[in-house]
Amino acid sequence: MSSSTNLDVLRAVGVVTFAAAFVAQFCAQGVTLFLREAGAPSHVLSFLFLAGVPYTLRFLWAPLIDGTNLGGKARFNRWISLSQLGVGAVLFGAAFLSPSDNAVAIIGCVAVLMLLLGTIQTAIGGIMIEGLSEPAYPKGASIQAATSAFSGFALGLGVLYLIAPIGWSSVIVALVAICGLAVGATQLSLRRLPAQTSSGALPPKWWGQFSVFAQSNARRLLGFSVSISVALLVPFALKSVLLIDAGFDVATAGLIGIVFGNSAGFVGAVAARPLIERFGGRAVLAILGLTNGLVVLAVALLAINGLPTWCIVAVILYANFGVYAGYTASRSLLMPMCREGKQATELAGFVGLEAILFLILAGATVSLLDIVGLTPLLLVAGGISLFTGCTAVITRLVRRRGRTCSQ
Repeated sequence: MSSSTNLDVLRAVGVVTFAAAFVAQFCAQGVTLFLREAGAPSHVLSFLFLAGVPYTLRFLWAPLIDGTNLGGKARFNRWISLSQLGVGAVLFGAAFLSPSDNAVAIIGCVAVLMLLLGTIQTAIGGIMIEGLSEPAYPKGASIQAATSAFSGFALGLGVLYLIAPIGWSSVIVALVAICGLAVGATQLSLRRLPAQTSSGALPPKWWGQFSVFAQSNARRLLGFSVSISVALLVPFALKSVLLIDAGFDVATAGLIGIVFGNSAGFVGAVAARPLIERFGGRAVLAILGLTNGLVVLAVALLAINGLPTWCIVAVILYANFGVYAGYTASRSLLMPMCREGKQATELAGFVGLEAILFLILAGATVSLLDIVGLTPLLLVAGGISLFTGCTAVITRLVRRRGRTCSQ
C-alpha cells in the first residue's frame, strides 16, 4: 500500500469520524446535560444508554454494507453519504422538542441517530481496514480516536458552552448547520479514495458477524478490553450527572466534561500511538488496567466522606484520557484480525458486542447510583481493572523471564 494511499485514507477517516463523532458526542453527553437540568431523574437518563443500543446492533446490517454497492466506484461511500443526510433530518425534527416536556421523544431521536451513526462507523471501519497497510493501523486508530476527541472539544466549546445558554433549539440548529458542512467535506475526502470492490462473500447466517471470535486472540482481547476499562465506566458514564449534581450549570459542565474532557482524550489517543508502535497494544492495555484501577480506587476512598469538586473534575479528565488511549490500543490489535472481504462485518461484530457489554454496565451504573451510592460502584469497578492489569503485567514479565532463561 503506497504512502499516498494511506494518507488519503487517513484524511477520509479523520473527516468522516469528526462529522459522526460530533453528533455522537452530543447524544452521549450534551443531551444528558439538558435533560438533567430540566429535572429528569436518573432512571429516565438510564434510558439514554438503551437508546445507544441501535449503534451496537450495526453488526446486523454490516454484511449489507460489506457486500452491497449503492452506486459509484466504492461500496462504502454511498452508505456514509445517505446516513449523513438522515442525521441532518432527525436533528431538524429534534429542534421542535423540549427537554422538559418531551424527554422520551428526545431519547427516541437519539436512538434513530445512533442507528445512522452506527452505519457510518461501520462503513468507515471497512474503509480503514481495507485501505490502510497493516503497519499504519495504529496511526489509523489513533487518528480516529483523536478526531473523535477533538469533535467533542469543538462541540463543548463552540456549541454547548457558547450557545447552550440560548436554549435547546439553538443548539440543534447549530448542529444541523454543521452537519450540512460535514456532508460537503465528506464528499471531497471520499472522492480521493481508491475503489473498494465487493467480495460477494457474505456470512451465510446472521451469527457470521461474530466469526472473528473464532480466533482465540479476539476472544481474549474482548475480555481484556472490557475488564481494564470497567473502572472508567463510573466517572465516564456519570460525568454529566456528577457535574450537574456538584452545582455546575449546563454551560460549565459542558466546558469541563466535554471541552476539557475531550482535550484529555485527545492527549490519550495521540500519546498511545508511539507506545503501541514500540511496546505493542497489549502492553499498553495492561498498564492502563493498572492505572485505571489505582486511580478509581483512590477516588473511592475519598468518596466515603464526599467527593470534593476538584476530585470530580480530575477523575473525569483521567477517565477521558484512559478511554481514548484504550480505544487506540484495542483497535490497533483488532484490525489485523478482520479478514479480507468481511472487514466491516467482523469489525462491527466485535465492536458491537463490546459496546453492548459497556452499555449494559453503564446503564446499570446510572440506575444503581441513587440506590447503593458512588463509593461501592467505584470500589467494585476499580478492583476489577486493577486485578486484570496486575495479572496481565505479571504474566508478561513471567513470559519474558522464561524466554530469557531459555536463551
